[in-house]
Amino acid sequence: MNDLLERYLGAVCSYFLGLKKHRVYSDLKSQIQASAHQYDDLEDLLVSYGHPRSVALSYGYRPFIQHIFNPKIVAFIERIVFFVSGIYLFFSTLYYLEQFNCLPFQSTHHVVSTLNMSTISTWLLSHPFHVMGGIAVISVISLIVLDRKKSVCQEINLDWSLEKLYELPHQSHYPSHIAETMLMMIFSLFFICYAIFFSRDIIIQIQHESYQMIHLMTYFFQPFIMIIFFDYVIDMTKKIYTKKYLKYSTLINLFTLISLTIFVVNSTFLQDYLLPLHISIEYTLVNIFIISALIMIYIISLYKLIRNLRSYRSLFRK
Repeated sequence: MNDLLERYLGAVCSYFLGLKKHRVYSDLKSQIQASAHQYDDLEDLLVSYGHPRSVALSYGYRPFIQHIFNPKIVAFIERIVFFVSGIYLFFSTLYYLEQFNCLPFQSTHHVVSTLNMSTISTWLLSHPFHVMGGIAVISVISLIVLDRKKSVCQEINLDWSLEKLYELPHQSHYPSHIAETMLMMIFSLFFICYAIFFSRDIIIQIQHESYQMIHLMTYFFQPFIMIIFFDYVIDMTKKIYTKKYLKYSTLINLFTLISLTIFVVNSTFLQDYLLPLHISIEYTLVNIFIISALIMIYIISLYKLIRNLRSYRSLFRK
């Protein structure tokens, strides 16, 4: 019976985020437990409380977007976003690892930048921020267009019964975004500062043989940063996790960790690419930003990988 109660509480609390979610959980659980003696069994009590969405509305839940999107269209767009961005991430990573001479099968030679070559493929691979941003914009437009063509009823069925109560998924289906949101806030603030710092002509001013490496690294990190944001936005739309989403997210984060590890190890842990510390404070700041960027991407990707594996293991636990 406790399992049934937790499933109901999980369904109600899935409409909230952060501290509000914990307050609703504690208050609702206390109310249900206090009322339990008035009913013959817990099932009757939970049915009498009504649909989880109705309870959430009574606690102040208001959807950020009133429109109800077609779930099939949303799932289709999600798959396309992961698939296209994943393919782009793969080829972009190969492109830059080749530039850094970090591929295992690559012969030793000097790194030669091809950022200014005019071929379409090279332009696409060497401008990850523009391409990933384009993928995001096209995905949103496609979602709106396809949803209009195959719109669903905007009235939500709030009928509630014992059968629907038993159909509620295990509480492990319902994600908690608190830790990830805090990490993403730090992640976002850092890369805003990172972008501001490298938007200046600091790279042009650096008169050292490693300046080209630093320039390439500012591009190399971009698809990883963008796909982490993609994953987070999609994750935040989930009231319950699905196996497909966890598989896509796991593969993306695993690839990110492997790619960065190959880069770090083959660059002798960045020693070959970093600037001398004793020349100026700006040289030191460049090194700090590069190392911190790697650490940030590592931390968020490792966290998501562990979270996905744990959630996947318990997702359909009976």
